[in-house]
Amino acid sequence: MVGNYGEGEARARAEQRARRRAAERRRLRRQRLLAALAFLLVIAGTAAAVAELRGGTTVSAYSDPRAGWRPHTGPVPILEYHVLGRPQTEVPYPELYVGRAAFRKQMDWLQREGYEGVTLEEVEDAWYRGGKLPPRPVVISFDDGYRPQFTFALPQLRQRGWPGVLNLKAEGSDLYRSNVAAMIDVGWELASHTIDHADLTTLEDEALEEEVAGSRKILQREYHVPVNNFCYPAGRFDPTVIAAVEAAGYTGATTEIPGFATRDHPYELARIEVLGSWTLRDLAASLQR
Repeated sequence: MVGNYGEGEARARAEQRARRRAAERRRLRRQRLLAALAFLLVIAGTAAAVAELRGGTTVSAYSDPRAGWRPHTGPVPILEYHVLGRPQTEVPYPELYVGRAAFRKQMDWLQREGYEGVTLEEVEDAWYRGGKLPPRPVVISFDDGYRPQFTFALPQLRQRGWPGVLNLKAEGSDLYRSNVAAMIDVGWELASHTIDHADLTTLEDEALEEEVAGSRKILQREYHVPVNNFCYPAGRFDPTVIAAVEAAGYTGATTEIPGFATRDHPYELARIEVLGSWTLRDLAASLQR
């Protein structure tokens, strides 16, 4: 009796230890599973954060959004837009109004054709400092600071993970300060378009300096960004204006000269002005050299 009881007690203790070990193994498996899930959630969150900063495009946790970029010192197209929408009344320059549906189709076409939006600063980094660009870079620039550039262009570009370049008048634009700050926060470049869109070729030295250097200081103070590029109002410039732009510390300036921008003329960068009457065929033709 006593021996049988001892053997039964030993078996019971052994079974109890086995159950405890099995329970411990299950607990450890759950911990490892939870740790793995937590790791995956962190990775997914990081990918989502990168996508949000880049402009809302979902990317793989293990992919480099700049994979495939390479050194580039050749010409780059800069598209020029003004108002997105149709004029409600008679306006002085109706061709500067590009319909929103047309703009969306143009961005869709660019994406299908393998173009990728970049900033002018990224282009200059590739041209002069050994930086890299995607295989088919395009700069998408917007002049003056019209409201639809924030309400419509911004979300359209964010869907594709592209930045824009905002050539902003330091005073008198349709954009709120918070609008401009939001555009900068998702990767847009801020460039100066003078203070009030003056014809720079008609100004005396002091007024010229105020419009060129003064506008840069205002934008830098307001938005805490470098403001490295300039855009000539109505594309009007001469050697005196170029000298003032260079003296103000800008690294480049865009014009109304049609064509592709090249590294050889940093203060006379050509652009492709997109007009309201354009079809996709017109856009395609403008991008064929």
